[in-house]
Amino acid sequence: MATRAIVLPPPEERLTPLAWAQRYLFDGWLNSALTIGVSLFLGWFGAIVWRWAAGAHWEVVTRNLRLWAVGLLPLSQLWRAWWAGGLVAAAAALTVVGVRARVRPRVLVGLWAGTAVAVVWLFSPIRLDQIGGLYLTLLLAVVSISASFPIGVVVGIGRTSQLPVVRLFCTAYIEGIRGIPLITVLLWFSIFVSLLSGEAMPRVARAMIGMTVFASAYVGEIMRAGIQSVGRGQIEAARAVGLSGWQTMLFIVLPQAFKNMIPALVGQFISLFKDTSLTVIIGLSDLLGIGRSLTALTEYLHDVREVYVFALVVFFIFSYAMSYGSRVLERKLGLGER
Repeated sequence: MATRAIVLPPPEERLTPLAWAQRYLFDGWLNSALTIGVSLFLGWFGAIVWRWAAGAHWEVVTRNLRLWAVGLLPLSQLWRAWWAGGLVAAAAALTVVGVRARVRPRVLVGLWAGTAVAVVWLFSPIRLDQIGGLYLTLLLAVVSISASFPIGVVVGIGRTSQLPVVRLFCTAYIEGIRGIPLITVLLWFSIFVSLLSGEAMPRVARAMIGMTVFASAYVGEIMRAGIQSVGRGQIEAARAVGLSGWQTMLFIVLPQAFKNMIPALVGQFISLFKDTSLTVIIGLSDLLGIGRSLTALTEYLHDVREVYVFALVVFFIFSYAMSYGSRVLERKLGLGER
């Protein structure tokens, strides 16, 4: 009776800090010279930044924390914003737990549908144009990312469709939007949509629609590349065992395409998060808009560097968190491993 051989992974090599530094930082004279030179430069630059930060006027931040956080949102409505943010954070945490516990997708879809209904109800008495600061930045990013992903998936699948009309429409949409700057899209939705709806649609809603339309075109192109990265042989094998075209796409192609798309998708979403700062062009007071408003005050007229350094740090923290989450997900899925 034949026995099955057990394939064991190679043993992990554990290096001491000294051995790690010797291997990766001081391996040869050129590597050692580069390490010493970069260390001296970082030490010199860090000392300059530290001296400036220690003597900077951070009152522009510490005295206006509520303004940086939620803008001009009335105090009576502040609890609605915090509850809405808490519900979204709780839904995200439950989603992570559910994925690890292999909960059925319909349960997670129901969770997010209920969360969306609750958030809409909480925001119903609030005029969206009253929201500002970091909350508005996150709101624009979350809504645009959440809405552009399913639209982009549909557009990306349509671009690979065998139906000429569908393929031509999706291709025209992707190429048309990608040929227009985001600022132009925001201005178009801010000005021309108001001609149709008047002032009934808040500027924040127009910005959300414009950013969603813009991002969905890029997500669609990423989706097209992910679909084409799946080997043709797997599609032919699926059709050979009797799967229809939609079953092949749903159960064979899309799971592998999504896995291959993770780095590009996260990069696009990070770019979209940073692009929320462009909404200041249409009069919104996001994180960067609040900073510009504060520097216009006589009291903070000379605190421009402090304002933009603070905004830089906030954008970096959230962007790095998304990038770190992407790397963790890629390692868990074994992306790049054979």
